[in-house]
Amino acid sequence: MDALDELERRIVAALQINPRASWRTVAAALGEHERSVARRGAELLDGGRVAAVGIRAREASLLVRARCVPGSAPVTAESLANRADSSFSYMVTGSTDVVAEILTTRGQLAHLLSVELATTPGVARAETLPVLKYFRTIRSWRVGALTPHESEAMGEGRRPEANDRPTDRPLSAQDQDIVGCLISNARMSFEEIARRSGVSETTARRRVDWLLANDVVQLRVLVEPAAVGLPLEALVWLRVAPDRLERIGQSLRRDPRVRYAAALAGSSQLVVDVTLATSEDLYRFVTESEWSSGVESFDISMVVRARKRGGRLNDPSVV
Repeated sequence: MDALDELERRIVAALQINPRASWRTVAAALGEHERSVARRGAELLDGGRVAAVGIRAREASLLVRARCVPGSAPVTAESLANRADSSFSYMVTGSTDVVAEILTTRGQLAHLLSVELATTPGVARAETLPVLKYFRTIRSWRVGALTPHESEAMGEGRRPEANDRPTDRPLSAQDQDIVGCLISNARMSFEEIARRSGVSETTARRRVDWLLANDVVQLRVLVEPAAVGLPLEALVWLRVAPDRLERIGQSLRRDPRVRYAAALAGSSQLVVDVTLATSEDLYRFVTESEWSSGVESFDISMVVRARKRGGRLNDPSVV
């Protein structure tokens, strides 16, 4: 994985805050020439090193921890990654071989658990852990390349804290088409969205604003952590007493090293996805963080292959 240079990291960091920002807005916030920002930004997006995508939030979500038949972990990870309702699919170390998140509806849970997961190729045993609350998702993670002033110029902190699992609501056929556009390319122009969904550009702009404001579709900019100097990724499974859950979760939410943190119903009460530079950094994360004294016990699963992130399939030749 080729590392991003300083300007590329700053462009990514700006787009993480506002995925649909114009290159002019990004350049002004960073104090760079618009032409340089537009050229470098387009190269990152067109080359697939960075992706701006959307994901449809659902009322129910759960993590799947799959123990696989020997030698079949890549097949299971691929099968879960290719589900339209999965947001990520990782091969990991430890007693679990594959971990994936599935976004669904309560009405689909029974069939998902009793039929779909049971017949997933390569799965010998699967533990399902429903998500009770998100403290952080990948769209809140930042590469940390901007000054506070630059972040503010891109709009950091202006929007109320996001609801990462809104109640599902029925959408018109046109809104569904617009959501599909944003899922495939969060930076798609209003003109193109209008053309694909069969509405006027004014209507497209108005409906996009409504869909984003109501968290029907959520935008994020994806970059592999290794490309920004964070090659070590781990899932940390925490077991904590109920009265400490909220305090620890809020502490994790504030920690810039955390990409994802959620409260679970199951054998672990919290899961944390963290990306770091070294194993020593991971050791310090689990032993020296402000929340560590409140944890009863923990397990660590190292992520060895990320086949899918943020609803987007990674190139299998480079993950």
